[in-house]
Amino acid sequence: MKTKNIHKLFLIAVSVIILASCKKESENIFTMFTDVTVTYNNSDPRCVTDYKLVNDKEEVWIDFTINSASEDMYSYTIEKSSGTQTPERTIITINDATKRRSFSDIIKLTMNRDGKTTYRIYALNQKGIFIGDGKKSVTIEVNPSYMVYANRDIYLPDTVGKSLPSFFSLRDASGFSYTNAAANSGNIDFGIYRKLASNSTPTAISYTYNLYSPSVATNPLTVYDISAWAPKRTTKFSAPITGQSTAFLAGAVSGSTIETLAKARTINLDATAGTTLANGLNSGSAVFFLTQEGKYGMIYINAVTSDYEKRPFINVSIKVQR
Repeated sequence: MKTKNIHKLFLIAVSVIILASCKKESENIFTMFTDVTVTYNNSDPRCVTDYKLVNDKEEVWIDFTINSASEDMYSYTIEKSSGTQTPERTIITINDATKRRSFSDIIKLTMNRDGKTTYRIYALNQKGIFIGDGKKSVTIEVNPSYMVYANRDIYLPDTVGKSLPSFFSLRDASGFSYTNAAANSGNIDFGIYRKLASNSTPTAISYTYNLYSPSVATNPLTVYDISAWAPKRTTKFSAPITGQSTAFLAGAVSGSTIETLAKARTINLDATAGTTLANGLNSGSAVFFLTQEGKYGMIYINAVTSDYEKRPFINVSIKVQR
């Protein structure tokens, strides 16, 4: 019995020795890729070397030098990370064979996104495999250039009580009822209303939703008399444009991008003129505007719905230049 136990112990000891002799030390991930270094140079006041705070439309330079001590670089990647978006990557080929161990360039950027954006530059070998980034990156932050107001409710007019907020200010996203609107007319940019509209099928009837400026030549909602209001704001609007979710969320990301999107539309209306649910103020559509102060903006329609008391309203989100 003792002999069997000794034999078992001997086999275990031999196994441990064999496993120990076969063990290979793996390189620590934190000590890998040390042959590549990246230096962000300060060759100009516009350069960013670590962190830089700028304004919308301001030019920023990334002056960099990337060195590889032991392996040729055949290309490098510029990685751009903004917020929660998937990083954007651009691969640049190094065509000059004499620069495959040390390469320099200047990336010139015109900033057009509020908030922080981080840039990382890393080298790729002949097979396109990552060989290092110097464990460095730079971050550029753009000062706020627009205001965003999310999920604001604008009720359809209640022509009896006249107490629901069916007028709206684009200055601070506040709503006004007909009861208090006259006293605040200098802040009101538009009101909304709906009317019955016939579709192509005669028996199918739905509502169409539109907005109108207090300065409109002909009041489309005569039950609300706005003729004596003073002053009246002269904000101009585009016709509603469908399918604007991506533009609102990912395109309108600074004052300058809002302006670019708005200028691509004709903004000359005192009132929208949709005749069906689809071409009026409808979920997923947007209206671009220009305030009398010269500020461009975008009204996105999140939903056309009713509250628990079955009072209809539209829910909107707004972006407007500061």
